[in-house]
Amino acid sequence: MLKKLLIPTGIVALFAFGSIALAGVPCTGTSTIVATENNPSCPAGGAFCPAGDLNTITVTVTVLDCYGTALSGKSVTLSPVGAGLKFQAADSAKAVMTNLSGQASTTYLKIGGCGNLTFTGLCQGVTLGPSNSLYCANPDNNGSGTVDGIDLGTFATHYGKNQPCSDYNCSGLVDGVDLGTFATHYGDVF
Repeated sequence: MLKKLLIPTGIVALFAFGSIALAGVPCTGTSTIVATENNPSCPAGGAFCPAGDLNTITVTVTVLDCYGTALSGKSVTLSPVGAGLKFQAADSAKAVMTNLSGQASTTYLKIGGCGNLTFTGLCQGVTLGPSNSLYCANPDNNGSGTVDGIDLGTFATHYGKNQPCSDYNCSGLVDGVDLGTFATHYGDVF
């Protein structure tokens, strides 16, 4: 009789301790990363430049355990992910600390290249994200870290077309306004 009682008790204890282990541990199903670019004319992306003066992206991470409890005081390393994009070394990975609401934010501003950008986070060995995707246009089209003659050639092929990589004001057409922006940033370097 004792043997029959111990087996079910052991199973109940296993489930109880297993669920306790989930409390206080970051959960990919409840945690979020949201990237917001700070140019209202381009809500799904925007123009960036190696000098960092065209636009910024604010990245906010919310770290929750699988029960939806906010995890405060947790270190999260946020990293940008984007093929064809280049980031200044200080912007390649940033460590932030969550507040009492389980949130932390940081800003990215010096970006080179052109393409889609998302962010991931690493908290206590758990990978969070990816964030929503933003599209980055840039006078540094090739992501070399310098706005140079190669980028001018690329811009010239985009002029007069609907080409998001060189449409810095998100008007739907690469035009004189974009040329002015390009000219202002010619020679910029990370």
